[in-house]
Amino acid sequence: MKKGKIIIILIIIVATIALGAIVFEIFLLKSNQATNTNTANGNIDGQNSQNVQAPTNQENIQNNIVPPIIDNNVPNAIVNEIPNQTTDDQPTAKTISRSYYYNQLNSNAKIIYDKLKENKDKLMTGNYVLDFDTQFNILLHAEKGEQQLNEAFQSAWNAFYYDEPDLFYIDSSKLVLLKKYTDLGGIVTHYISIGPSENGNYLKEEFQTKEKIEEAKEYIKYFVDQIVEQTKNDTDLQKTRRIHDWIVSFFEYDTNKESKNAYHIYALFDRKAVCEGYARIFKYLMEEVGVPCILVSGNATNEQGQTQSHAWNYVQLNYVWYAVDVTWDDPVIVGEGTLNESAKYKYFLKGSDTFFKDHKEEPEISENSMKFQFPTLTKVDYTLN
Repeated sequence: MKKGKIIIILIIIVATIALGAIVFEIFLLKSNQATNTNTANGNIDGQNSQNVQAPTNQENIQNNIVPPIIDNNVPNAIVNEIPNQTTDDQPTAKTISRSYYYNQLNSNAKIIYDKLKENKDKLMTGNYVLDFDTQFNILLHAEKGEQQLNEAFQSAWNAFYYDEPDLFYIDSSKLVLLKKYTDLGGIVTHYISIGPSENGNYLKEEFQTKEKIEEAKEYIKYFVDQIVEQTKNDTDLQKTRRIHDWIVSFFEYDTNKESKNAYHIYALFDRKAVCEGYARIFKYLMEEVGVPCILVSGNATNEQGQTQSHAWNYVQLNYVWYAVDVTWDDPVIVGEGTLNESAKYKYFLKGSDTFFKDHKEEPEISENSMKFQFPTLTKVDYTLN
């Protein structure tokens, strides 16, 4: 009797091992056959498809001589004309700015966003994979579950890319949502991760190593530290105006799209930017000095009647939101001439009645994304003395 039981037990063990081997083969087969990819799209103005040249002095970051951040002799004359304002909301500035789009996400998109933010530093490797395991298994068994997950992924990335202006090293077109599944006796289990596309990484060409990224971050920090120090005793309004003025004087619009850095905050290196670069730098610096500021995208119609994709900012002063378009306050001067004061502040701290005459918000940042809401601007412009 005992011998018979032993034989039965041995048969069960052998069968279990065989079944395990079959399941493993099925897992490999299904995983390889059922990998789907969805690519993040983080472009603001669609101009990233341009063929551009890398800066010729890219390797000389540490040796580059940086001019003074703010010429105190000039801004102080302007600053003295600005009335004092309370800064009670200053401690929450970065919280407001870096969670504005996050707060609009649904629960699935927040899970993805949280994972991105939690592993932000690891993204600098270019090949780190964010593993969600079976966290979205129930969703993918629901009707239109895959569509909902794709939208959650794109919405989460858009919110993350807008809330975090310092992701200058990531090529979002190479960041992929990976879907795998196993099928065991008709029981399907879905596994989700986010990582690089096949045989590559998601870093931009000019930032292919963590060392280069760290060098660039140190270069940016050099500017930020000086600006924070020079504006530490200013009111929020003074900080906003001085940073605006410094950007207008320090940068020039990259008309010929010569710099690969023109679309993000490392435009500080080349001193050339397009609208997305201007807006990201302004947001980043405003957050660092404690003033709530968000990135906004949409369409704008210039003086020639041409409508194009555009990016700008909304700034919160005393709990009131105003529009700032630093790009259009730094227009390209045709022929000889200088920028006069009225032109430099034409799009500075504007209310909706003025600003929306030639600017229109676009709530859908990209395809397959949710529609985001923007702050309600005050109707009237801020009056500068």
